[in-house]
Amino acid sequence: AVLQNYTQINQMLTDLNRVDFRNVQEQASWVCQCDSTLVQQLEADFKHTLQQQNSLEEWATWLKSVVDNCLKQYRDTPNFTKEARQFLLKWSFYSSMVIRDLTLRSAASFGSFHLIRLLYDEYMFYLIEHEVALVTGETPIAVMGSGDVSIEYF
Repeated sequence: AVLQNYTQINQMLTDLNRVDFRNVQEQASWVCQCDSTLVQQLEADFKHTLQQQNSLEEWATWLKSVVDNCLKQYRDTPNFTKEARQFLLKWSFYSSMVIRDLTLRSAASFGSFHLIRLLYDEYMFYLIEHEVALVTGETPIAVMGSGDVSIEYF
């Protein structure tokens, strides 16, 4: 219902346009080392998709395209699983930075963004789980049970 309410979406767009994405990118780039052009494109795509009042299915398609675009260069490499995990961590970190900015600005639509973030994070996890299963030839449940629990230091 959040994504179909015109008034709520307008408030979300207003609040989102107040987020200091340049600052978010500066802070997150040190941790995530993501391509700033890609991050800016994701920001623009997110705003455009929100403005279009897309259905949940259309949002799911957009999220799938984000995963596909971000991981395509690793698809046929032995590092795919590691890069997929890194993608999830980076997605989560950037999302947290945006939510933090919305919180500090006392955004009226904070609750809506929080709900959407919970849904999208869960769906991203699902997509990554299934992509790793597809690439490794395992079932999704086996992928989640076979994780290397050792901690890597870079």
